Amino acid sequence: MMKLISKQRGLTAISWLVVIAVAVMFITLLLRLIPIYIEGYSVYNSLEGLKDDPKVATYSNRTIRKTLLKRFNINSIYSVTGEDIYITKKSGKTIIEVEYEVRKTVVGNLDFVVRFQKEITVQ
Repeated sequence: MMKLISKQRGLTAISWLVVIAVAVMFITLLLRLIPIYIEGYSVYNSLEGLKDDPKVATYSNRTIRKTLLKRFNINSIYSVTGEDIYITKKSGKTIIEVEYEVRKTVVGNLDFVVRFQKEITVQ
């Protein structure tokens, strides 16, 4: 009786190509998502910075919006416009909310959408 050659181990060339293609796809997605989330964190920091300004509660809605847009411009945040900023004043509190979405193309006509909603209350 003949002995069989030991079983083949490892991946074939096609299997390696599939593994590499999947890895490249995930790396591409990460490289496109990371800047979006860094920008979202900058929006959050800009909003939190408004809490440190003691005069914010006395500002008009227009002035708050202008101040916030200046902070966004300084931090290179271009996804947020004035229409994405909502300001509500009631019972001595000012509620400032930024709600926006970022749409990026992954490949061809395949996009992903990331939504952000950040809110602060200033007394």
